[in-house]
Amino acid sequence: MRLNLTTHLPLTIMASAALLLAAPGLGSDAFAHGGAYRGPAGEVPPDSREPSDPPPPPEGGGPTTPGGETGGPTTGGGDIGGPSTGGGDGGGPTTGGGGTGPSTGGGGTGGAKTGGAGRPTSRKKGPGYEDWTFWWNFNKDDILQLKSAIKKAQTGTGTAVHVFGRKKGRTNQIKSATDAAIQNDIVPALQAMLDEEDLNFDIQSAAALALAKIGDKTIVPTLKRMALNQKTGSGKYHRVVEESAALAFGLLQDDSDENREFLIQLISDKDRNASFVRPFAAISLGLLGAENDKFDQTYEALMNILQGKESKPDIKPASLVAIGLLENEQAVPDLLFMLDNGKVDRKGAEALKDYELAFAVQALGKIGRPGTDEDANAVIDKITSLLTGKGKKKAEKNIRRSAAIALGQIAPQCETKVQDAIIGTLKSVAKNGQDGSERNFAMIALGRLAAADGVDEKVRSDTVKALKYHLDKGKPANISQPFAALAMGLVGRTMSSSEEDIRKPLRLKFAEGAKGDPRARGAYAIASGLVRDPLAVPELVGVLSDRGADKRLRGYTAVALGMTGDSNSRDAIRAALADDTDRDLRVQTAIAAGLMNDATVIGELVKILESGEESQFILGSVALALGQIGDERAIAPLLEISADTEKKYPDITRALATVALGQIGDRRDVPTLSRVARDINFRAIGLVPSLTELLTIL
Repeated sequence: MRLNLTTHLPLTIMASAALLLAAPGLGSDAFAHGGAYRGPAGEVPPDSREPSDPPPPPEGGGPTTPGGETGGPTTGGGDIGGPSTGGGDGGGPTTGGGGTGPSTGGGGTGGAKTGGAGRPTSRKKGPGYEDWTFWWNFNKDDILQLKSAIKKAQTGTGTAVHVFGRKKGRTNQIKSATDAAIQNDIVPALQAMLDEEDLNFDIQSAAALALAKIGDKTIVPTLKRMALNQKTGSGKYHRVVEESAALAFGLLQDDSDENREFLIQLISDKDRNASFVRPFAAISLGLLGAENDKFDQTYEALMNILQGKESKPDIKPASLVAIGLLENEQAVPDLLFMLDNGKVDRKGAEALKDYELAFAVQALGKIGRPGTDEDANAVIDKITSLLTGKGKKKAEKNIRRSAAIALGQIAPQCETKVQDAIIGTLKSVAKNGQDGSERNFAMIALGRLAAADGVDEKVRSDTVKALKYHLDKGKPANISQPFAALAMGLVGRTMSSSEEDIRKPLRLKFAEGAKGDPRARGAYAIASGLVRDPLAVPELVGVLSDRGADKRLRGYTAVALGMTGDSNSRDAIRAALADDTDRDLRVQTAIAAGLMNDATVIGELVKILESGEESQFILGSVALALGQIGDERAIAPLLEISADTEKKYPDITRALATVALGQIGDRRDVPTLSRVARDINFRAIGLVPSLTELLTIL
């Protein structure tokens, strides 16, 4: 959502705020469409970013939505070029007009602070984008599956049922929204927002996406008008509304010939480069899948984009993401050709840039096929060669990062002998890789492989042993060891017994970190939650109950306890939920209570949203929690906030309430967009403003 970040900010983060305002498409406007930041709250120091990394929003200060078109940054017109680090602030990427890729220009005041005679002053380097919290925030929706956990608890089949299995506790259970409440209360209110002539664009775009999540097919004609900017009344739709309409087709999952043809027309129209309509439409096509893609029309349209010349950096990566989402195995030979030759196998094809090829690797990972009809291991061999070099010059680092992720996605489909070789490659990269993210992604890939169904027990055992090495000795300890813990957690959550090999090492790691880095310790807590370790509960409860402990660590222990579903932690979670000294902690404990089917959470979350005084990070997290929990009792207060007939709430708060209503009405266990975020190379998306923005959408 469009925020005014120039007021009420602590001096320590004003530089970051200025950077956001200078970076259309990568900064504050990335919160449009009902968005929320997915990284850790607060500033990632400029010296911890690469030029391709988007600047995260600063912490503190209540956001406001400025009126009109000029109250904040925009991403229209020529401002959607490739990120560059030049002029102005220079501490991170900015989006210059008409650029096609990253560049580093002269001038500017970014980089390290300087003292006398230009000497750099010392400054402690922050965790940056190699921190585990980035991976967790992109993947937690898929892992937690909050709605699914609540449903299982309600039916008596889930891990949390023993918490409220007694008759006494049933009045405190979460009450999932009924179809009648969704259709009679939520849908009419959202439909009215689409037709309101002068409604704030953030609210209107949130309403369009919310109705799409609910599955209201009656909005298709309106979505088409919005995407084409053919407003029935006076004026034009805001750019954000156009883009939301294009994306809504994918969330709606109405896979008709007419809708596919409309989306194909959108992505093929180069006159729409002044917005993200084309890349968002491409993602919608990917989300629709390949099952009804008659004559491969969708695939051919996406390939035509990859073949031609484009003036903006967004549409080709988005098209490659879409190809991965289609999971059409026909694409495998074409993607391999791109990686071998740097362009599409079409006459007169334009050369693809390195960052675009990184998305081609990701597409192969999403498709998951190890090879082709002619060579059963062609994909594995190619991705391995990109990652290791095999005597040649190694590929560009974002290609290598994507390759490490892709091996973990494809390996479960391979034969045991091939899996053994992949483990060897990933072990080597995890230990000796040139780049921190490359090493971290390799560890997660090992975890994904060992967690897959049907994996040979020896393969699993060897993988866990390798991860245990990094848990104990990985360097740097505060970066590498948390990723090893999370990877072990992915494995342990799929195993019936993992006490000695996984649970106990994770417990000990959490215990020994009491005097260490609380951020890293949070990963060990989450990992114990992933493996549902009952023996970890007492110490997790102890940290959560310690009001003097690091608040973010307390939040992670709350989520971990929610995943365990242990009744002994219920009172500690409720007590932390009632602590209003830290809003982020309350959000985390609210999610924990939701995982345990405890309806105490609803009133507390609504209070935070009603205040309208918190940061975008907190408000977005509250909306996400309310929406994912899906309790029917949240509908009435959310409707009151979103309609706001008394004008009590900022537009941004109303928009977030609208987002939450759509999530409550969404019957899917996991948000549709989590298919894009799962195992994404989030270091590469900083080069693609539209994908940076897409992955903030709730």
